[in-house]
Amino acid sequence: MASPPFSSGIFGLVKGSDGARSRSLLRDATELYVSEPVHTRSEIAMYEELAAQLLKVTALPDRISIATMLADYAEVPASVMRALLHDIFPVSSVMIEKSKSITEAQLLALVATASPSHLEMIAARKALQPVVVEALLGRMRPDGLSALAANQTITLSPSAVRHLVEHAHGNERLARQLASRMDDVQDTDLIELFLDLDGRGRRRVIQALEIAALREFAARRPLPRVPMPDPDKVATLARACLQRNTEAMSRILSDLTGLDAPFMVRLLADPGGEPLSICLKAAGIDTGIATRVVLFSGVEDTRNYFDVKRLVDLYEMVSLRSALLLVDRWRGTAPSTKRTPAHVPQTQAGTPVRASVGGTSRSERPAEVPEIKRDRA
Repeated sequence: MASPPFSSGIFGLVKGSDGARSRSLLRDATELYVSEPVHTRSEIAMYEELAAQLLKVTALPDRISIATMLADYAEVPASVMRALLHDIFPVSSVMIEKSKSITEAQLLALVATASPSHLEMIAARKALQPVVVEALLGRMRPDGLSALAANQTITLSPSAVRHLVEHAHGNERLARQLASRMDDVQDTDLIELFLDLDGRGRRRVIQALEIAALREFAARRPLPRVPMPDPDKVATLARACLQRNTEAMSRILSDLTGLDAPFMVRLLADPGGEPLSICLKAAGIDTGIATRVVLFSGVEDTRNYFDVKRLVDLYEMVSLRSALLLVDRWRGTAPSTKRTPAHVPQTQAGTPVRASVGGTSRSERPAEVPEIKRDRA
């Protein structure tokens, strides 16, 4: 630069400043600093030295003003950025939320020591690098992970998705935010979260289950046999529905499905009703009794017509195989997919040409022919 307006301006501010003036001196110097798009090395060094000395005595409102001015500036000295990022929340939050010049190394250093509220603000930043996302996953509390899942400007790795899914059980907010991610969260990742999802997320899971059922059918795996429900238990279930006896309904459905009674109470009280419809399909209950159970379930006395029709349509639409796949997960028993391998390792049974059973290996020598002794002529 031909003329150093920043340096001369700083000299004018410093000259003759008293104690009260020195507290606002850094704010005035920052205004001069951001008024120029670029600075020489000496100007940057002078501003860094001034910030190092005066940030400790600058009042909180002035520090917030300084952070606000520097957040939109592209050339913030590293030491000043570090000091503002590690300041108290009203100051650091301005830089974390708005500054575009924070480097990956500065974010990683902040993640290592930041408070939970700081971590949530970092998780909401746009276009976070994968290494920063992994560092956040290692430091964030489970109740703050929703801030990361809600950030649609980042791409979650498979390991990050698994970590979030593990902590989304019982956390409806996190589960539904994961279901809203269409690019990096697959439909199959949401199966374990079916009960915590909303209607849109549950539709994704049902679609994944139907695809899995088609693959099971294409692989010619036999459909598990569903025994016919005991007629006496079904009649008792019908009476319990008319009496609005949730405890009896859950007990009978527990006997019919093999699920725990408290779990059945949760299915009966689910506002959406999709888990109950799929459970009734897997239990082999006919459409009439299933309609009655759906009608008298939920959080109110009876479901309205549109909800009952939607759930009965789901009951008829979902395949028995996909319903069993989901209910088996609830039971904690995954269907067996073990098949006899077509290729047998050579170390186990030899090669196709040289079998180990019924053949002669190289290590076995043939029986020696007895030596015939002849007399000399």
